[in-house]
Amino acid sequence: MITRITILSGKDESPIPKVTPEQIFQAHPLWARDIEHFSPWNSENAEYRTYTTWLSGARKGVPIAISGCCVSSLDIAWRLNALEDLPEWGSVLSLEQHTGRGQVRREWISPPGNVYGAIKWPALPTAELGKERPVWTRILPLIVGYLTCKALKDIGVDAQLKWPNDILMNGKKIGGILIEERGSVIIVGIGLNTASAPETSALRPGHAVEATKINTDEMELGPLETWIELVSYFKSHFDSIVSTQDPEDFLAELADQMVWFGEEVKIVDGPKDVTEGRICGLCPDGGLIIEKDGVKHSVYSGSVMPL
Repeated sequence: MITRITILSGKDESPIPKVTPEQIFQAHPLWARDIEHFSPWNSENAEYRTYTTWLSGARKGVPIAISGCCVSSLDIAWRLNALEDLPEWGSVLSLEQHTGRGQVRREWISPPGNVYGAIKWPALPTAELGKERPVWTRILPLIVGYLTCKALKDIGVDAQLKWPNDILMNGKKIGGILIEERGSVIIVGIGLNTASAPETSALRPGHAVEATKINTDEMELGPLETWIELVSYFKSHFDSIVSTQDPEDFLAELADQMVWFGEEVKIVDGPKDVTEGRICGLCPDGGLIIEKDGVKHSVYSGSVMPL
């Protein structure tokens, strides 16, 4: 079981990639700083495991598994979960991804230096047979987006949520959220452009807002230090939302903080009868409310873009 900050290196025939602290150190200057900050790294090789480990001497009580270049952090997280090695709030942080996944399974460009994380979320109430899923479960992407923006603001990043699962800064995309469920297990994937961002030419014309990176000359966030802040914030604040707040009150608060709230936007790849309008709130189940010509419409799919 992963119980602290740990580098994983797969053994022969393991889907987990082979990597060493030295290789991660050399991959990017921000990773070099993180590896040095959380050193020393102590090697362990348990025969029963399909991977070897390096444990951080920093001894922070955060169960984070650091992976080398992999297909995606989500895949490594699901693998560790299948091995019963990923606890609740346990997570994976990858150096680089070959085939990172975004919304509607679109490829997420993933060079070293950025955050590519996947976290095992606590189980939420499930629906009884023949009944709708509980509201908190249906709006989980919005909850994660809200918490991510709050956590980033705490470390100096003026982040805003773009419905339903993009993270923006100054109107440009710095990250995204993807949630996968298998049975009762939920894995939340989060990507953040800390060190670099895709060029505009790599984005879908007319379907995606311009991307940017978080780091500047005045602020340089490392992938590991940033991920630790996010995971710690999630763990500290998630339960208070679902246990003490009413879903509709939470959604009303969130709507007021969303990017372009109250402004005219266009909806790309959404309902055919709603292509543009003014954002005026969120439905009780997390859908976006768009007002056009005095009529309010509920939108559940599509990309929101500024006019």
